[in-house]
Amino acid sequence: MKKMTIELLYPEFNNLFGDLGNAEYLEKKLKAAGYETETVKTTLFDEPYFIENEVDFLLIGPCQEKHQIIELEKLRAYSDKIKERIDGGGIILATGNAFELFGEYIEHTDSGKTECLGFFPYHAEQFSRLRYNDCSVGEFDGMKITGFKNLLSLSRGELPHPFLKMLKGCGMNKDTDIEGIHYNNLFATYLIGPVLPLNPPFTDYLISLADGEYSPVEFPFEKEAYEKRIAELLKD
Repeated sequence: MKKMTIELLYPEFNNLFGDLGNAEYLEKKLKAAGYETETVKTTLFDEPYFIENEVDFLLIGPCQEKHQIIELEKLRAYSDKIKERIDGGGIILATGNAFELFGEYIEHTDSGKTECLGFFPYHAEQFSRLRYNDCSVGEFDGMKITGFKNLLSLSRGELPHPFLKMLKGCGMNKDTDIEGIHYNNLFATYLIGPVLPLNPPFTDYLISLADGEYSPVEFPFEKEAYEKRIAELLKD
């Protein structure tokens, strides 16, 4: 029996919109397909498990802005290892404002800037205490991907490796229809949802990246729910 390992970074903070459901759904899919699974929860005071161990899926979700600053202080110490994982094709899924971690900096409304990991040439701008919300549909590699946005900031700059072309909802800001990062096997997006339970085909795609012999498992009603949700959002 093959084993798959999932690591959740900072789950004590990064479950702002139920995004721990990404790991729960991924684990359920893997077990149904016959894999042995291990889910490692890395707290803020731990060294990330992937630094010294093999991890198939590294997940990081959205958090409050005050915790984002604290997390960046921790993650900058591991920036070389994170970059090494990205360049080496390790799977990373970052959702919500975790997308901002991979850019250059976050410009705060009233307190200057926080330096980010600096891997890609964009930055986040916090715009007010009034959050931006939408129900979104994007397209990746011919696949529809849906989710929600609840943002205190938008991003500007360049996205040389965009993840999604938005069909409904804004992109990284209101002036563009591109959003997120897809570089090697890094997938970063402002979408929340949680994204994986909302998008079974994309979940199967991620698992197939980890194991090319994976045979997709379909749970009752998930395909119908996914297709109905996409159709309803796009008809407006």
